[in-house]
Amino acid sequence: MSASNVSGRYQPIAVVGAACRLPGGITDLDGLWQALEEGRDLVGEAPAERFDATRFIDTSMPRTGKSYTAAGGFLADVASFDAEYFGITPREAAQMDPQHRLLLELAAEALDNAAIAPRTLAGSNTAVYVGICDASYGGLQFMSPRSVNAYTMVGAASSLAANRLSHCLDLRGPSMAIDTACSSSLVALDRACRTLWDGTSRTALAAGANVLLSPYHFVGFSQASMLSKRGRCAAFSADADGFVRAEGGGLVVLKRLSDARADGDRVHGVILGSGSNCDGHTAGVSLPNPEAQEDLLRGVYEQAGIQPDELVYLEAHGTGTLVGDPAECRAIGRALGTRRQTGVLPIGSVKSNLGHLEPASGIAGLLKALLVLRHGTAPASLHSQPANPDIDFAGLNLAPVANPLPLPATSRPVVGVNSFGFGGANAHVIVGAEPAVPDAAGAAEETMAAARPVLVSARTPQALREAVSCMAERLARTEPDQFYDLAYTATRRRGAHRHRAVVIAEGPAGGDLPGRTGRRGAGRRNRGGARAARRGGR
Repeated sequence: MSASNVSGRYQPIAVVGAACRLPGGITDLDGLWQALEEGRDLVGEAPAERFDATRFIDTSMPRTGKSYTAAGGFLADVASFDAEYFGITPREAAQMDPQHRLLLELAAEALDNAAIAPRTLAGSNTAVYVGICDASYGGLQFMSPRSVNAYTMVGAASSLAANRLSHCLDLRGPSMAIDTACSSSLVALDRACRTLWDGTSRTALAAGANVLLSPYHFVGFSQASMLSKRGRCAAFSADADGFVRAEGGGLVVLKRLSDARADGDRVHGVILGSGSNCDGHTAGVSLPNPEAQEDLLRGVYEQAGIQPDELVYLEAHGTGTLVGDPAECRAIGRALGTRRQTGVLPIGSVKSNLGHLEPASGIAGLLKALLVLRHGTAPASLHSQPANPDIDFAGLNLAPVANPLPLPATSRPVVGVNSFGFGGANAHVIVGAEPAVPDAAGAAEETMAAARPVLVSARTPQALREAVSCMAERLARTEPDQFYDLAYTATRRRGAHRHRAVVIAEGPAGGDLPGRTGRRGAGRRNRGGARAARRGGR
């Protein structure tokens, strides 16, 4: 295992901003939680415009050169991109990998969510780590040499998945793409945490992205019998027959907890420990090593000073493969489950809802973990019953969450997030709720009573109208004691853009936002501006 956080030496890492784009039209954490709470299965069929299914897919029987499934978790739109907002010409944008475009949008949205104006990071030592492994877009361009131009090499390079974010935001810290297959984004998160612990950077962006553009990967995984013929990620189930591919991405903004508190940031959750290692030599390069996974888990929890009984839930990798699930459960059970005195360890997998986002799967698991802590409930892991007879759940003291499970009341709830790649790279992260801080409500009562401005800004008049509407909806759901935070964040901590509307009020029902606009400041993309307004306060 690589050097991890040693108890007493490193402080928790705060997740201060988050953004996601996931199958089923999910565009934020609230949307993800709604899908999980409702138990929605978001796996569908490949959109017709992706590739010619009649040429590459044959669901009737396994055939050479064909995939036996086109099932997957797909985004509604991977083509649209507001290039002007990011200072990119349309010609250059056309050559950019859609994964890179997605990451730029996620960075803008996550900073909005963190209430960090991008200009405040310009020139800083902010780091960027991105988990990514698919280079299909560049390969598809090279199949038609006449489409190759001066922007092709830059647009297709995997390094640009991270470097493009650093370039756009003028970030001067470490910036790199990480490819460890399906554990890529959780390894990227681990690297980001170490950069903060080392003091190399004060802020870090950690992300993962995956877009399914090519039919050849479907063919290849089918020939290896890795994909589910049923089109379901049935993790921990007797019906498990492989994984289902999925696309999307997520990005989190990280700071040391002390820095986040000094900056007045909202904290989604804290990272208490992380680590990564490799399986070493196995019977096959794509086969997991449960002993190595167990070693990683033991090391991360011991070095973080967290006991197995403190875990209230563990978000497993849980792909639904015949080899992977039993190996992972064996590692979790031996390292954590059998050492508990407080009952079975609940486990689940977000892949049962979304499909397997491959290099971005770890970040999806992290976002689910944050939501489990926020809502105090572990949502059902779909398709987990009947239980896989090759997994000794009772002996390992594990239990798949087949129905929504309220978490036990505890002073320090802890959730684990597990991930591994088919080349042997394993990663694990421990997530907890923000530690309690002294109640400052009394000290702020006097300042909260005064009238405050609420500012909404956007890049175009049309976007401003949409943003104003969303802010009005947000205000309608705001309690009076939440108004100060919302007004402060909207007015002082968001980036101020060219078109603006403002109202002065003493509470959420104190005035109507006007439709007037100004002409100052930077731009904001249409969709992101509306999302920023919808989220409201810190």
